[in-house]
Amino acid sequence: MPRTLPAVRPSVRPVLNRRRALAGAAALAVLGMAGPACSSPPAQPPVDELESQLKLARHDSELATAAAGAAAKPASAALTQVAAERAQHAQALTTEIARLAVNPTSTSSQTTTPTPTSSAPATPPPSLSDVVNSLRSSAASAGQLATTCSGYRAGLLGSIAAACTAAYTVALVFGGSSTP
Repeated sequence: MPRTLPAVRPSVRPVLNRRRALAGAAALAVLGMAGPACSSPPAQPPVDELESQLKLARHDSELATAAAGAAAKPASAALTQVAAERAQHAQALTTEIARLAVNPTSTSSQTTTPTPTSSAPATPPPSLSDVVNSLRSSAASAGQLATTCSGYRAGLLGSIAAACTAAYTVALVFGGSSTP
């Protein structure tokens, strides 16, 4: 009669069990999230580029205000609103520049209000087309700069680009005709 051997149970425990696999996966997940946090953030544009956006916002606000004075009623109201929005953009940019600057009072105390001279001939007020072209240029500039930023600054510049685009494509179009 053939002899059968009793079943032998291994006395060695498996190297990997379910608990160890889950603990290892959790540790890898934590390390995976911590790795990018340790890297350096993307480079932000220099303050000079934000100051150029500030100049554009102030210029657009002044241009729209001047054009509103000579425009008819519906266009005048829309231009006044555009001027107010661009002034708000200028304020938001001033705040961001001041936050970044070593000397916060250097940009926030600037005023770009031109002083009229009595010897200069009066120039005609800007047209609606001038305002639209300026807004189009400002939207393109802010949109391009937004693609090089991250975080709050990217959102701010993207919002400015969108507001400028909405102003010249929607708010400043009257009677079904679009301006160049």
